[in-house]
Amino acid sequence: MDKKKILLLTSIAIIITLVIIAVTFFALHKSNNAYLKALPKDALALARLDAKSLLTEAELTKEEMAELLQRYSLSSEKSAAIGLDLSLPIYGFAANDGNFGFLAAVSDADDLTAWCESLAAQGHASEVTRQRGYSWVVVEQRWLMAFDDKKAMMMGPAVGGAQDRQRAVIAQLMQQSDDESALQTDLYQLLGTKDEPLVAAVRPELLPENVLGALGSLRLRSSKQGLFRLTMNPDDDELEVDIDIISNDEDVLAELNKVNTLMRPIAGHLTNNAHADNAIWLAINTKGEELLKLLRSDAGIRTTLLTLNLVLDVDRMIEAIDGDVALEFTSAKATPESGNINFNFDFKNASLTAQVANTDFLSGASKWGNRIINVTALSSTDYVVNIEPTPIHFGVKDKIFYVGSEPGLITEGNAYLREQRSDILGARFYATMNLSSIPLEPVSILSKIYPDLNRLDVKMNDAGEFTFTLKASDGTNILRTLLNL
Repeated sequence: MDKKKILLLTSIAIIITLVIIAVTFFALHKSNNAYLKALPKDALALARLDAKSLLTEAELTKEEMAELLQRYSLSSEKSAAIGLDLSLPIYGFAANDGNFGFLAAVSDADDLTAWCESLAAQGHASEVTRQRGYSWVVVEQRWLMAFDDKKAMMMGPAVGGAQDRQRAVIAQLMQQSDDESALQTDLYQLLGTKDEPLVAAVRPELLPENVLGALGSLRLRSSKQGLFRLTMNPDDDELEVDIDIISNDEDVLAELNKVNTLMRPIAGHLTNNAHADNAIWLAINTKGEELLKLLRSDAGIRTTLLTLNLVLDVDRMIEAIDGDVALEFTSAKATPESGNINFNFDFKNASLTAQVANTDFLSGASKWGNRIINVTALSSTDYVVNIEPTPIHFGVKDKIFYVGSEPGLITEGNAYLREQRSDILGARFYATMNLSSIPLEPVSILSKIYPDLNRLDVKMNDAGEFTFTLKASDGTNILRTLLNL
């Protein structure tokens, strides 16, 4: 055989090998992800949970893994096989009809059937039936699940006729094509922008009106204007949750820029002007003139300012602010009348500090007050508003304005704030809460169930980018704590 034939045969062999490798990879890839085409195209939210990654982060032993699987699978067997492929992500979704759903890959349909039958024997599920080419079971009377040898979908909560309609919806989703699914939607594509163990993408249409209203002038009410992305990542003794607004809408971006203009990067100058122990401490950096415009835009606050200005020149105080502003509560208590759902802060436990550009607002302080409320000068820069039961002290020292129930500027310093200084600097909003000092449900319940959880920090680096960090005691694996292991 001459060299040309050998070269030709070798080339053909290489091409055939590459084709086989490509076809095999595509087949495996398609097989591993075939279950995803069941995701509804019109979903209001999608979430991806990488259970394998989470369990790895928890550093579980084989015995603990078995215990966990037994506990959450409602099985009486320690080594129960539930038939779901947990090496692949589990997906959750919010349907546009108000129901919620879960989608997982199936590793063994016989094991899944056996698991469902064990649930039925314990009274947690109905008997498994066959219909429309799928196995069906109702879990805890409200959650309808269908599965075959590739995927399992559960939706609910629903009962009666609603469950019958849901059966038709699930059957349609289980057999739809890629083009009919969520795989080409912006919502699904957004999940792929992050690789944390839990990633969710949410349309504004899913959020309740009071939440949308809290966004104020942002007016992010349609998925055409933008989406919300949520990620969760445990790391040793911390659990970090990021919530971002993802938008290319000019109006939304303009409003976010306005927030960035109002709330400038925190310089960290007030971290030493806090009590050694506190329940809540929060800070921003702003210019008083812009802040006053924002406050006056709210009718209720505008009325309050008018009332306060009858006693003090509050407008000039606010206008003098130029820099960090910090608000602190040394303790808090819940309001019995509100069923423990709102805070009732005693003013004697609150204080505010702010950097000011000048002290010109004090020039007329000798004339402040009225026949009902008296303002007394303690020095040229320190004053007290004599009201019962808690007099209000205010003044300026080293261009730091203070107001609170205690005379003088607080200089105790807080060890935790010193530790977090690098996180505080540059953020446009920062807040930290000592969970054990907040008797508000569900915070108080959380502290009782998980005593190792001790702190929640909230940070906004730029408008629309929030980070919530739940912290446990040093040396604690927070994920193991939350799993009660």
